[in-house]
Amino acid sequence: MLCTERCALAWPAARAAFVVFAWMATSTLCAAEFPQQTQSSAASVRGSAYRPQLPDSDVSDHPLTPVIDYAHREQKFLRQNVRDFTCRLVKRERIGHFLQDVHFIDMQVREGVYQNNQVVQPLSIYLHFLAPRDVVDRRVIYIEGQNDGKMLVRNGGRHFEYVVATIDPNGENARQETLVPVTEIGFNRLLDKMIAVLERHRQADPTGENTRAQRITGAKINDRSCTVIRITHPRRMDQLEFHLANVFVDDALHVPVRVDYSDWPRREGDKPGLIAEYTYTQLQLNVDLPENTFDRSRLRSR
Repeated sequence: MLCTERCALAWPAARAAFVVFAWMATSTLCAAEFPQQTQSSAASVRGSAYRPQLPDSDVSDHPLTPVIDYAHREQKFLRQNVRDFTCRLVKRERIGHFLQDVHFIDMQVREGVYQNNQVVQPLSIYLHFLAPRDVVDRRVIYIEGQNDGKMLVRNGGRHFEYVVATIDPNGENARQETLVPVTEIGFNRLLDKMIAVLERHRQADPTGENTRAQRITGAKINDRSCTVIRITHPRRMDQLEFHLANVFVDDALHVPVRVDYSDWPRREGDKPGLIAEYTYTQLQLNVDLPENTFDRSRLRSR
């Protein structure tokens, strides 16, 4: 059974069941099987000011300039060296005022390849949801340039689990349920977004007086050594999108394996409120995913 997004919305009682990333909380999630990745446990590290040697520029004294240059180098490395990857994504986001429960998703991603503004190889993504219980066995396939730009979603969960819908990843319903659309899941797209945010913040705080940048060594994500790039904006300002952000880069794999960012504390002495956190666990690079990885028949298989 294949439905369009309009068909799904025609069933008010099942509306959430057809929206990708419309995940409901469950109190019976097994903590031993799916340990929570929290900001306090993953980011409790210290470091010194991040000031690597970089080429001179007109804004070389801004704290974000070396970070942006570093991100560009990382992106160049990824484009040259990472064809595809598999991982288990552990994510939690604040949608409006509601902080979702932790979600666990097995991912298989083939990075897009582009030449002269032409798609040589489309970004291709397969997602398999493991938790919470209400979305167990949800599956998503997205292939850039196919299916009118929409993703194919098998509902999963306890109701209408075998129904497949076509969903606009940038549509209103999807935006209400996730901060990051499926089209931005790959490492290249992730770094594109990070660089754009950092450049906006550099423009919003041109003197750098309200910006702190740190390079932190010795961090660990699932027993893997990481270097953390931490950005802090002590004071709230227009056009600044977060108070604190951490990017964990795996020292061996040379890729970002965790990103988290938080809002300013509501009152002095309060902890920053988490906006979102994304951790890439069990990461394997360049596994040469076969073409049938992204075949729609996987939405039906058991």
